[in-house]
Amino acid sequence: MGTHMTQQAGSDTLSTPAKILLIDDDAQWLSLTSDLLAETASDFDVVTASSLATGRQQFTERAFDCVVCDYRLGDGTGLELLTEVRDAHPELPFVLVTSRGDESVAADAISQGVTDYIPKELIRSDFDDPTESVLNTQLRQVIRSYRTQHALRQEREIKTAALELLTTMSNQRELYRRFCALLQDNYGYGGVWIGTVGAGGRIVPRAISGCETYVQALDLSGDGGDRFDPAIRALTDDSVAVATVDDETEPWSDAWAAATTGFDFEAGIGVPIGDDRVQFGVLGAYTATTSIDDDQIDLLREFARLISYTIRTDEWTESLIAEEPVTLEIEIDAPTEPLLAFASHLPADAALTIHSVAEHKDGKLLYTVEITGAVPDDCQEHVTASDYLELYDTTETADGHECRFLVTPPTPESIARDYGMQFETITIDDELRTITGYLSTDSAVPNLLADLRSTFEHTTLTRVTSAMTQPRATTTTTAQLLDPLTTRQREILSQAYYDGYFEEPRAINATELADRFGIARATFTQHLRTAQRKLFGTIFTQEGRR
Repeated sequence: MGTHMTQQAGSDTLSTPAKILLIDDDAQWLSLTSDLLAETASDFDVVTASSLATGRQQFTERAFDCVVCDYRLGDGTGLELLTEVRDAHPELPFVLVTSRGDESVAADAISQGVTDYIPKELIRSDFDDPTESVLNTQLRQVIRSYRTQHALRQEREIKTAALELLTTMSNQRELYRRFCALLQDNYGYGGVWIGTVGAGGRIVPRAISGCETYVQALDLSGDGGDRFDPAIRALTDDSVAVATVDDETEPWSDAWAAATTGFDFEAGIGVPIGDDRVQFGVLGAYTATTSIDDDQIDLLREFARLISYTIRTDEWTESLIAEEPVTLEIEIDAPTEPLLAFASHLPADAALTIHSVAEHKDGKLLYTVEITGAVPDDCQEHVTASDYLELYDTTETADGHECRFLVTPPTPESIARDYGMQFETITIDDELRTITGYLSTDSAVPNLLADLRSTFEHTTLTRVTSAMTQPRATTTTTAQLLDPLTTRQREILSQAYYDGYFEEPRAINATELADRFGIARATFTQHLRTAQRKLFGTIFTQEGRR
C-alpha cells in the first residue's frame, strides 16, 4: 500500500513531532495503521503495542503526546487503560478506536474522559485514500488542542509561581536562584541560568541551577566569544537563539557539541532579558532533548519578561530619576572582604576612612586609609594573616596613622571603578563599608548594583539623589569638574592631594608617588599634568558661563 501514499501537506503538520502510542491486538490492523501513519505523517513518531499489558508497560516507560487504543483487546478493554492514563495525565489525548457494533460504548467512553473516538471503518477508508487521512486529521486536532491548553496552563502556573516569589521574597539573589530552580524542577531543563550585563559588556551570572561548571567555563567577557552558546548569542544578537548538537547547518554546531561533552545537554535556548529602552541580560536554559518547540520558547520569553520586570522594580525604582548624574550612597556588609575582615580585628572604637583608591601594578589596588583608635602594631599583625591584603607603608598623622594597603580584587571599589564611579567618601565603621560618590548617568545604577551583589551579596543602596534635586553649586559643579578626567587621572590627582604633594613643603615627591602606583615617574607626571589641565579648564569654563 505504501507505493501510492503521499505525505500530508507541510502546512498541516505539527510544529514539533508527536510521539503516539498505538495499541491493537489485531496484528494485521496494527501493522497497516502504523504503516499508514509512518508514510503519511512525518510529524508522528509511532510506538506500537499488541495487548493491554504491553500498552500499559509502554505508557509507563515512555512519555507520549497521544494514546490511540482499540476498544476490544484480548486481555481487556481500552477503557481500562483510559482509567490509568487519566490517573497519571488527566488531559493527555486518548483516542478510542471502535469496531462495528461497539458504537454504544462511545457515550460511556466520553463520560470516562476519552478525548475522542473514531470508528475503524473511517480508518479503513484511509487505507484506500491516504491523501485525505481522517485519522491523521483527527489526531492532529486533539494534539494541537492539548498542546495549546497545556501551554496556557503552563503560562498561568508559571505566572502564579513567579508572582508568588516576587511578593514573598526580598533577597534578590535568592529570588533569581528560585526562578532558575522553578524552570529546572518543573519544566524539565537540565540547567538554567540568569546573567546581566556588567561593566564593559561582560556577562555577570546572577543565578545558576544545574549548569554551574558549564557556565563557569564560558567566555563571559562580552567580546562576542563562545557564540556557540545560545545564551551568549541571544545577548549579542538581541534575539532568541537555539542550539542543538545535531544541527549541522549552523557554523557553531561542532563547538557546541564539544562544549557540552560530559553534560546531558542536547539543546539549549537563549532569551534576551530587557525592554525597548535597555537590554539587562539573558536567560539560558539547556535540555536533554533535541527538539525545541514554540511552546518552550514562548515559556522562556514569558519568564524573561518576569525577570525584566523584577530587575526594573527592584533596582530601577531605587533610583526613580531621569537620565542624569547621580550621587549614590552604598552600604556593603561582607565580612570576608579584605579590608572589612581587617577592620573586624581592630579595637571596637577603631574607625577607617579610605582617602583614595588607585590601580597599582600586577592588577592590585593601592588604598590610602586613615586609621583612628588602633596602633600600627595591631594593623601589621592582622595584615600578615591575610592572603589578599599587604601593608605598603605607614605614616603618623595628627589623629592616628595613615596606612597604604595593596589589596587583591575584587573589592567594592574595583567594581565601582569599572562603572566610572567618582568616590567622595569611603568609610569602614562597625564592620560596614559605606561608599558615597558620583555616577555620570543613572542608567548605570542597576548594573553597578548587580555587579556588586554578585560578589558582595549584602549590598544596599541607601541613598540615590539626582543633580536636579540638589543645589547646582555643590553637586552639579563637583560632578562636572571631575567628569572630564579618566579614572586613572582622578586616582593620581587624589593620591597626590592626600599624600601631601601640593603642600608647602611637599610631603612627598613625584618619584615616591610613581613608586606607589608602580609606574615610571614620567608617566605619573604626564597623568598629573593632564588631570590638572582638564580640571582648571573645566573650572574656568564654568566661571565664564556665569
